[in-house]
Amino acid sequence: MKIATTTMTVALWGATFGCSLVLDPQSKQCETSADCTKFGGHPTCEAGVCIASGLGPEGCVIDPPKTQSDYLNACSTSKCVAFDNCARLGICSPSTPLPATQDPTNTPIPPLINQVAAPTVMCSAAGPNVVYLFGSADFGPLLRAAQPSLSANNPPYRAVFQNATSCGGASSVFDATKRLMNDPPIPANGGWAFYFDDSPNGGKQVNCLLDPAGTTIDIGISDLYAPTCSSAYAPGGTVAEYLGPVVPFVLSVPATSSEQSISAEAAHFVFGLGGKAPPGSGLKDAAPWTDSTSYSIRNSSSASTVLTALLTDVPRTSFWGTDRLSTDNLRDSLLASTSASASIGILSVDYNDKNRGNLRALYLQSKGQSCGYQPDSSPTTYDKANVRDGHYPLWGYVHFFTPLGPGGVPSVAASAMVLRFRVPKLEQQLLDDIINASLIPTCAMTVARTSEMGDYVPQGGFQCGCYFDAKTKNKTSCTACTGSEDCPSDHPACNYGYCEKT
Repeated sequence: MKIATTTMTVALWGATFGCSLVLDPQSKQCETSADCTKFGGHPTCEAGVCIASGLGPEGCVIDPPKTQSDYLNACSTSKCVAFDNCARLGICSPSTPLPATQDPTNTPIPPLINQVAAPTVMCSAAGPNVVYLFGSADFGPLLRAAQPSLSANNPPYRAVFQNATSCGGASSVFDATKRLMNDPPIPANGGWAFYFDDSPNGGKQVNCLLDPAGTTIDIGISDLYAPTCSSAYAPGGTVAEYLGPVVPFVLSVPATSSEQSISAEAAHFVFGLGGKAPPGSGLKDAAPWTDSTSYSIRNSSSASTVLTALLTDVPRTSFWGTDRLSTDNLRDSLLASTSASASIGILSVDYNDKNRGNLRALYLQSKGQSCGYQPDSSPTTYDKANVRDGHYPLWGYVHFFTPLGPGGVPSVAASAMVLRFRVPKLEQQLLDDIINASLIPTCAMTVARTSEMGDYVPQGGFQCGCYFDAKTKNKTSCTACTGSEDCPSDHPACNYGYCEKT
């Protein structure tokens, strides 16, 4: 029985890899995994039999990554879909230079897809203690995640937020002349301040009116490092910076689009040239994305544009496409598209995830990467595995910027928010709400960055990857624990009920 089982295992494995293999059941196929390399696919040797590992793609880096290229091309069990730059763009060599970008000929900003009525309640009535935040239009899901923790504070606080851009959030704190938030000058364009109440299931969004004389901003919100917005913005003696979770961004298309993947080079054509190859270049258009009126983007102060600009070598001030004014309206524009094949937009992943039935994140293939990845290991998971391990490059951190008062400390109101993210071990309810918002706490990352879209370094400090996996995949290979005494020496820390290295 044992021999028959072994023979069947090898036969099935051989069929999977296209091998014609006859195994003498009285002999071993391998002594070590090195004996199996001739079959490809990084098989392992188990009980004398070569077993497929499921790792790919072919030619991936099996050793622990040391360089940025190693991280991008590390072996993985995640699904990947390649974009053929040669066949589709005419770029058949890594040494082929990308064509120079051209200034866009964008159309005027259209009205909101879904108009928003002017609010009738004052923001100051949101509660006895209010903290005011201003900045990145992608912040709404994290605000919703943080509000239950603020409501449980002693005393409780209500966070009122007005979306703008990431650089607008940084400027609102570093530039003292921009520290007031006001009701939108063009009501038809939206942009009202809002907060989340304590209704069940995450709270209900309530739009509200600011003080007619302006309301002082307690915290600036940005998905960018402050110097990315201005070299004059440096956290220090007058402004403090607190790091929040990781926010991935995706190139999103309507679910009815037939496109599955895109490369950084193709995105260069799209956002840098309106999808059209320069005449006489011998290159090809980035079909089907050749109608720039079908591109949904944000302006040059937004993290989605800045980070995509760094990935694609397109000046952030020269993006082709229609500025959709807010992330909500950008999502709505993609959902309302009548030209699915030509439509593409840049969304923070939380907005895309909540609309997976109608929107799809493209597999993104970075420069020098053999295959494109989504943030998650598959289209049906929410594990953000490829962001966490370095396969997926398009992401940034949430940054909280707040003025420092006497003694070099934030105001009491600002502290109620930012100090929740300062501790290595977040409150478990806050951690859960961050995960449910499709964001990634830094403790679940295995890679880190110290600059915008910079090379990866290993993530150190307190870890919660096991708990993250358990929450997003309903399973983990980690050892469950109630205390450190339950954990082995190589994973001695009991964090959120699982044994971690630190």
